[in-house]
Amino acid sequence: MQLSRLKPMAVFAAVVKTGNFSRAGKLLGISRPAVSAQIQKLEESLSVRLIQRTTRSVSLTQDGARLLPLAESVLSSLIDIDDVLTRDKPKGPIRVTATLDIMKSWLAPKLEAFTLQYPDITFDLVMTDQKIDLIENQIDLAIRVSRVNEQDFVARPVFDDQLAIYASQEYLDTLLEPITEQNLEFCRWIVLEQLMPNRTVTVMKGDETLRFQPSRYDIVNSPSMLNELVVAGRGLGCLIYQNVQHLLKEGKLVPVLPEWHGDSLTCYLLYPSRQHIPMRLRLFIDYLLESRDKI
Repeated sequence: MQLSRLKPMAVFAAVVKTGNFSRAGKLLGISRPAVSAQIQKLEESLSVRLIQRTTRSVSLTQDGARLLPLAESVLSSLIDIDDVLTRDKPKGPIRVTATLDIMKSWLAPKLEAFTLQYPDITFDLVMTDQKIDLIENQIDLAIRVSRVNEQDFVARPVFDDQLAIYASQEYLDTLLEPITEQNLEFCRWIVLEQLMPNRTVTVMKGDETLRFQPSRYDIVNSPSMLNELVVAGRGLGCLIYQNVQHLLKEGKLVPVLPEWHGDSLTCYLLYPSRQHIPMRLRLFIDYLLESRDKI
């Protein structure tokens, strides 16, 4: 029995799982040269080539593909051992990405209560309005309000919401007449590029649909900037209620034509796999799902 092959096999599985040597090293807590040395050691002991290397990626040889299931079982066993040993004391970082508005309005209020339960779990929060590659950026968990189309990722819904029309009272006070569905397109709008790529506003009321391109509009690619501009009195905006309800309570925003609404959206927790999830991440996901309706 070649016990000396167990560690290199786990490293081999980690390289395939993460896609390159650097990410495998970060997963296992070892350096990139150490990963390379373990792969070389395994290939030499088996007298076969397991991985074809390029500057940007790795791919399996036929021998590597045959060995992979066994190597994955070794890696899985090591992860399970870590979970057993740390079950009563979960610790370590969780790297989370979301837009700034979701971070502020939904996630941030939940972090303190979670930290009180698990003080040794820390967070690396990546706030961006761009849709970043989760694997390339080593993201453990993404929170996204959109139609999820990523393959090979687990998507767990946490809340449903709907776009609605909002404005500040200051903006409404500048208008010469009340807003109606007939003059809606002649108001100034702030348009979120990701949701309205053709600069077209679409709102619905029952079986009726109103679709138009505003005569005057600003374009933004940031949901948080959209909220800020609407609050500042720049014009109308289709906003997500979950993200602006505190602004409504504070009187900084008011609904406009509340019987009309935009598209329905779902907020998802997105992570790469149901398998090999570190205990700290599993606890956080469960906590967010349990507290999904708590504001």
